[in-house]
Amino acid sequence: MRVLVIGGTLYFGKVIVRSLLERGDSVTVYSRGNVRPEFWDECDHIIGDRTDRAGFAQNLEGRTFDAVIDNLAYTVEDARSAALALRGRTGRYVVASTVSIYGGPGHAHTRRLSAGPPAGPADQFVDLEALCPLGEDSVDLGSVPWTYDESEDRYAQGKRQIERFLAETADLPWVVMRVPATLGPEDPTLRFWWYQQRIEDGGPVVLRDGGLGVFRIGYRDDVAAAFLAAIDSPLSERRIYNLCQDEIPTLRHFLGTVAAACGTGLRAVPVPAGACDALSDLAWGDWSFDPLSIPAPYVMSTARARRELGLRSTPMAEWVARTVEWHRANPPGDSAHYGLRGREIEFAERWSADFGRLLGA
Repeated sequence: MRVLVIGGTLYFGKVIVRSLLERGDSVTVYSRGNVRPEFWDECDHIIGDRTDRAGFAQNLEGRTFDAVIDNLAYTVEDARSAALALRGRTGRYVVASTVSIYGGPGHAHTRRLSAGPPAGPADQFVDLEALCPLGEDSVDLGSVPWTYDESEDRYAQGKRQIERFLAETADLPWVVMRVPATLGPEDPTLRFWWYQQRIEDGGPVVLRDGGLGVFRIGYRDDVAAAFLAAIDSPLSERRIYNLCQDEIPTLRHFLGTVAAACGTGLRAVPVPAGACDALSDLAWGDWSFDPLSIPAPYVMSTARARRELGLRSTPMAEWVARTVEWHRANPPGDSAHYGLRGREIEFAERWSADFGRLLGA
């Protein structure tokens, strides 16, 4: 199979390319050429910036592929340029979207500290409570506006516009893959490492509202495998899929699994979210701080992907242990806001002492 991967040099894109090569596919990578993984000499390459629309069209002119995997489509203009360049020249166009298209967490500019009624239009796109678990058809793509709401984060809006455009495009054999927060070795966002570093330093970890929010996340290798299944499956054309692991953990349970893989206990300090904001000046509203703390239920249905793609789910304890060991073997430096770790610890210890005195009163 001849496969074009647009953006295949980082994270799960690398796993996709490795897996394609291992099974004997002919792989072409479209990238700027700034990052060259170990498989670079095993692939064909198109060096270019996909946001250069004219250059993108010129680079793909006359080329045909059995499948195209697009990990770098962030705006509807990206999708339009791909459709123009690939119409009639690919058997599948598989695009990475995001579960952030549902709204809620990952949708507004800043994080809400606790669950409750939406504070404004940017705070919610669909009713997460009513639609839990979230199905692929929970979003009315026909109602997605083509303009941007500046009160909302552009990332989710761009992905929603891409999905609307594809849904309204009849002559391109597209597949949409809604990717969740995806963890594992080599994650450039360092979301997993944010917690592992704090667990391994032995200090307390503040759990807003007890870390009781539930969510589904992805594991890098399972997400990559689903993309390969999407180009192989006869059922996937013009379909949308949620990609998540089977487990639906609370943050507290997830961090307990990380702590067990680290060979230590979890020093969890549950604190009401409102108290975190009122009694400390830590960056609770920043998405890079405590990045998996999700107050609203964020649980996607994976029934369609399991039925039509054979979506696999590596047990959480297994992939967490692999990720812990990878970080130990490849220390990535400090995670976001780790320079303020002393203030995190001071806040946790102060809260524990004050709460303990209240209980003893």
